[in-house]
Amino acid sequence: MEQLKKICNVKVWLILVAVIHTVVGVIAQTDFSVDAEAEMAGVFLAISTYLFYAAFFTTGEAQARLAAVIAGPIWVWFMVCALFELESGTGVVWELTPELLPPLVFWGMTALSGLLHGNFHNLMSSEEA
Repeated sequence: MEQLKKICNVKVWLILVAVIHTVVGVIAQTDFSVDAEAEMAGVFLAISTYLFYAAFFTTGEAQARLAAVIAGPIWVWFMVCALFELESGTGVVWELTPELLPPLVFWGMTALSGLLHGNFHNLMSSEEA
């Protein structure tokens, strides 16, 4: 378990996902002359801002919990879209293909790192009213 915790360094995964999400996921793939794509790029860049904020302006459990609550739902949403083969507004059809593996790994590892370091069990066992 200690080896897994070392691999799941929250700050490293947050920075990695933020950079990849911004450069590869948004800037490189967006045709800014198409309004729908430019609109989605703005939302995706907001997500990158949250990731960078979590990486550089938080530490410890707070950072880990932010990583879990930002990356976890995105990973789940990717899986839902792929399992139901949903079509995006830009015509992309989500499918469980090798192309989807890198984002699933990066978002999944970020969420896992947050879960491992977030001490969520302390929240659940707390007797606060």
